[in-house]
Amino acid sequence: MMAIAITLKEYFEHENIHYDTIKHRRTFTTLDASRSAHLPAGNVAKAVVLESITGDYLMASLPANSRVSLTGVSQIMGKYYYLANEQRLQALFPDCVKGAIPAMGSAYDMSMIVDDSLLTADSVYIESGDHQNFLKLSNQEYSDLVEDMSHGDIRGKTMGAPRIWERTNINWRI
Repeated sequence: MMAIAITLKEYFEHENIHYDTIKHRRTFTTLDASRSAHLPAGNVAKAVVLESITGDYLMASLPANSRVSLTGVSQIMGKYYYLANEQRLQALFPDCVKGAIPAMGSAYDMSMIVDDSLLTADSVYIESGDHQNFLKLSNQEYSDLVEDMSHGDIRGKTMGAPRIWERTNINWRI
C-alpha cells in the first residue's frame, strides 16, 4: 500500500520539499477526506483536471469544499476549458489511484492554475495519490512550488455545510 505516488515523491525529493503525511480513513472525495482527517476543507487542495479545445491539459487546484469555475479558469487562461475525460486521467496519472490525483501538476509536467485562497493558507494539504493519506506542506513550501503558476479566483459554488448555511441564513459553527 503506497503512502505517496512515486512521481510525486521523486518530484518533492528533486525540489527538496519537506512534507508530513497525514493518514485518514479511506474516502473517495477530497472533501470527505478532509472531514475524516479533521482538516479545514479550505486548506485542502483538490485537483480538477481540465482540457482545452486544443487538447492541452490544465490542473486546477482549489479548496476541497469548492467547485471549479470553468468560466473563471477560461477567463484567466484566455481559452476555453472543460472537465477532462475520466478515462484519460489514469493514463495521465498512472501511479495514482483513481480519484486521488495530487494537486501538484508540475510533478506530472502539467500546467496548473491555483486558487488564490490556497496561497494564504498556513498549511496546504494535498492528496498523496491514494485515498488514505494527505501530504501537509507549509505555506512557504507550497508557495515556492506554485509561484510560477497561473492563479486567481477559480472557485465556483461552495460544497458541503456552508451551502446549508447559505440556504438557512443560520450562522452554524462546526
